[in-house]
Amino acid sequence: MNGAPFDISGGSDIGKKRSENQDHFLIADLRRQLIVRGTDVPDAKHREMFGCQEGNLLVIADGMGGHRDGERASRTAIESTAQYVLDMMHWFLKLCSDEEQDFIDELSHSLTAIQQKIWTEGEGVHRRMGTTVTMAYLLGSRMYVVHAGDSRCYMLRDKTLKQLTTDHTVAQQLIDAGALRDSDAAIEQWRHVLWNCVGGGNQAVRPEAVRSKLQTGDILLLCSDGLTGMVDEDRIASILMASKDSESSVAKLIEAANDAGGADNISAIVCRINQVEDHCDTSIAAELDTTTG
Repeated sequence: MNGAPFDISGGSDIGKKRSENQDHFLIADLRRQLIVRGTDVPDAKHREMFGCQEGNLLVIADGMGGHRDGERASRTAIESTAQYVLDMMHWFLKLCSDEEQDFIDELSHSLTAIQQKIWTEGEGVHRRMGTTVTMAYLLGSRMYVVHAGDSRCYMLRDKTLKQLTTDHTVAQQLIDAGALRDSDAAIEQWRHVLWNCVGGGNQAVRPEAVRSKLQTGDILLLCSDGLTGMVDEDRIASILMASKDSESSVAKLIEAANDAGGADNISAIVCRINQVEDHCDTSIAAELDTTTG
């Protein structure tokens, strides 16, 4: 999905060790649109009226809870995200107002809504199914991220790769508390144990929210732990900087993870910020077909 101002691509791979891919991803453009279906005004026939593109939605979901349950949970998360955004479109189209915090709260609430859907679908023997969700909404020079689990959102700026999200693992909790160091052998047993996710039992999800300002030249990466568990951050940064576009970035990241062993499913979305544009005003700009009736 190439083109100014953002160049965005995504991909998912089963890896070399798994029998099924439990990852899913979503890339969506949000825009205002009016399609003329019928009119007796000749100049209005065969026209589509568009507002500016309102934003881009990027989502990574990494399922867990057994083969079918993991895939089902992550697929449900992606489907529910798309439906939630459609249902709450007025929030995504009113960010010119001063209600940014309300919007962030609503975006965070989407994870609660997704969890309820997963709980409903997983009633009974599938009650333990769950998924990570890392979601980014890009609007002009602004980015809003909501997150639960150990998938990640990174920003590469000025040759420095920064992790914007926190891993919701027991290992990270122990490191943050000073109980163990990242280099300690004892930490390994806790690296993939999540204390926070969407679904996965009876505990309510605790969304993490992050907001960032975008700059021209930034590169964003959303990925599952199938990438970060195989490829270190220096190598990830090197691939992002060396790639000519987002599509080749994704392909090379997945290739690197598989070359390192491909122990898990691998999913990545890369967004290259070619140009930061101010969010357009709320008026509808028309892109008109020259055909008349």
